[in-house]
This record gives sequence, structure tokens and C-alpha cells, in this order.
Amino acid sequence: MIRGSLLARVLARRLRLVLRWLPVCAVLALLASFCPSALSQLPPSGDAKLLSVTEVGSKTYSNEQVTALSGLQNVATVNRDTIQAAADRLAHTGLFSNVRYRYSGETGGIRVTFELRDAPTFSVSFDNFPWFTDEELAAALNQAGLPFHGAAPATGTVLDTMAQTLEKTLATRGVHATVTHQMSAIPGTGEKTLRFSVEGADLTINAIQFTDPVATNDRGVKDEMQTLVGKPFSREAVERFDFEHVRPIYLSRGYLRVTFGRPEARFEADPRGPMPKSVVVIVAITTGSAYSWGGITWNGNQAYTKSDLDALVAQSGLTVGQTADGMKIVALLQSVEDAYGHRGYLDASVVPKETFDDAAHRASYRADISEGQQYKMGKLVLTGLSIDAERKLRAAWRIPEAQVFDKTFYDYFLAKGIGDALRGLPAAQDKVSHFLQKNPQPATVDVMIDFQ
Repeated sequence: MIRGSLLARVLARRLRLVLRWLPVCAVLALLASFCPSALSQLPPSGDAKLLSVTEVGSKTYSNEQVTALSGLQNVATVNRDTIQAAADRLAHTGLFSNVRYRYSGETGGIRVTFELRDAPTFSVSFDNFPWFTDEELAAALNQAGLPFHGAAPATGTVLDTMAQTLEKTLATRGVHATVTHQMSAIPGTGEKTLRFSVEGADLTINAIQFTDPVATNDRGVKDEMQTLVGKPFSREAVERFDFEHVRPIYLSRGYLRVTFGRPEARFEADPRGPMPKSVVVIVAITTGSAYSWGGITWNGNQAYTKSDLDALVAQSGLTVGQTADGMKIVALLQSVEDAYGHRGYLDASVVPKETFDDAAHRASYRADISEGQQYKMGKLVLTGLSIDAERKLRAAWRIPEAQVFDKTFYDYFLAKGIGDALRGLPAAQDKVSHFLQKNPQPATVDVMIDFQ
């Protein structure tokens, strides 16, 4: 005990000597090495001259942009409240998923460093701003001090600031309207985009013009176009129309690499005169080459043999040397996934890889198959039914417990089997919700159907 007390006193005396002579910044560094929270320690109360602001960690935004976003751009002196408020502003923008700061004191003031991590961002689209080009709108955002690079986070004050800036930009052309923003899906890609829209723009589509004669002269496209003509102008609506009604025409003719330009709206009258009420939408189409079918090979398949899968190709109607009908190719790949679902492989995926021979105008494919595990039937859970209705429905269900699950039957049961089983019963449910609960260990799947 005596030795321990003596040793403790000696260590304490040496530590006091070290701390007496270490400069303040070194002490803080020592603390930071033992305590992570010291990274965000605030300077002593009272103002100190701000010598510099530096960012580290961001791959998108510069020192100047971060300084402006923090509100420290024209600040001469700072204190603990000033720095904390600056960090809060950066966090609330939504541009950063993590904001920390540190500082170093030296003769004459303080240097502040923000340690940042960029937040995930999504592409930005301007849905119905025909008075401006996209480049003009992007320039307006940057001129207002917003670091806009074509993308924005899903949330944060920066979105409201962008909307307000766009409203002011619209006002320069005599358009006084509210700008809103929402996340939406890009047709056919599964990707998300952040769309800014003008509410109450009162602009309708007078006509849609395609740059390629195949789309222009197609009777089906002309008939479907009436769903857009006379309706409010929206790029998103036109893009969805192109994907659902125009693109299949080209794919079925072997134009597998057809691309559609972003819909461009043009006023039929001078937009600087009396406010036009309608626009003509121009859609640029680049067809590329028309390809013939060069066949498909399989990789990763075990549950099905090559002959099994080749039989699906024969059923699809695709023939080597004939037109590579893109719609048939899509249907073929879906039929392969359906076949795996029929045998309980609910996680199976089929990823095609194309090889285009532009000299021979031939398209060949390799399908990489990931089968996953095979599921067996678990529990059938039915809720919201009368005793009689539940009895009838269970009798109509054809997959016993512990047997291989059949996704094909499940889909049929939802589409038709339920209606057939409950036909004639007095109580009809307006809404049916359903869910597959997959249990990895053991590999079973519970079927849950709720009637409301």
C-alpha cells in the first residue's frame, strides 16, 4: 500500500509538470487520443478571431462551398455557439450524413475544421419548366450559392432552398407559382430521381412529335397519345408513355439499343409575350441497329438442365438468325424466373449479359443464374374470414406443409383460386392483402392472406 501511494504521487507530480508546459493544442490532442468525443470540444467562452475554415472528407463540396453552407463565410469572430450553429446548419442541409468538427488555437485566433461524410444523393430532374433549359435552372441554383452538381439528397433544408430559388427564377419570366419536390421512379430502371415540379403551371400538351418515323406513323402510338394530349405538361408523364407504349415497338423490331432523349417542350408562341397555354413536346429517338437473335447460353443453373432452359427458348419463339424481338427476350427471362419459382426457388435471379456483333447485326446473350435455396411450404395464415369461408379456402389450397413451395400456384390462387373458392358466400371482402414470410432456417415460407 505504501509503495502504491508513493508511486501514485510521483506519477501525479510528473503529469502536472507535463500539463504545465504543454501548449493548449497539445493537451487537446492528448485528450482526443483517449476520448473520441473530444473531437467536438468547443473553444472557451468568448470570441476569437476566425482564421480559416477547412473541410475534410467530402468528395463533392469544396472548402468555399462548405464555408458558405455553414454560414461562416463572412464571419470575423467565433465562439462556442457560433461553431455549434455552423455545424448544425451543415447537418440540416441533408448534404452530409455525418458532421463533426475540431479546431486548433494559435496566436491570433482559431482554425476550424469540419469532418464530413457526403450523404447519398439522387439525380435531379425539372419536370415542367419549359420557360428555361435545364442548364439555365442549374446555373440559377449555383448563382444563388447552392452547390448544385445535378443531384440532391432525399431530405434536408437544401431541398426547400432549391425550391425557393426556382420560384424566384420563374418569377423573372412572369410565372408566379409554387415549386414542389418529390421522389419518383425512373421508368424501366428501378432508380430513383428527385423531381421538382411547378404547381398550377396551367400548361397543357398540344402535340407530341417524335424524330423517328416508326413512332410517328405507328397507329397504336397515335391512339394512345390521346391520353397525354390536352393534359398538363409533365416530362415524367411523357417519359413513362415512351417507355410503356413507344419503346416496345422498337424492341419488337430488334432495335435493342434504342434510346429516348429527354422530352423537350416548345412554345408555339413567344413565351415573352402573352403567357402561352400549351406546348409541343419533342422526343428525340436514336434507334441504333436492328439485331437478329444469336442465341443464349446458361450459367449457374443446377435445378434445371440446359435442355430444360433451351425448351423455354423454343417456346418463346426466338429463332437464331431471325429478328431479336426484345419483348420476347424479356418474356423469356421472366419465364425462367417463373420456372424457378415453380420449384420453390423464391430468391432466384436471372441476369442477362448482351454481346452485340455490330458487323453481323447479331445479339447473343449469356444468362447468369443465381438459384438461392429451395423453400418448402410453412404455415397458411388466413385472417378476416368467417369459419365457413376459411374452411373452403384451406380446402382449395394445394400445397401441403413441408412440400416444395410452388410460386406458380400461389400466383394463380391470388388471381383466381380465392374467387372460385369463395363464390356464393354472402360476405365479399373488398380488399385482400398478402405476404410471403420467408424463413431461411429452415428454408420454409409462410403464406399470409388478410381479408378486409
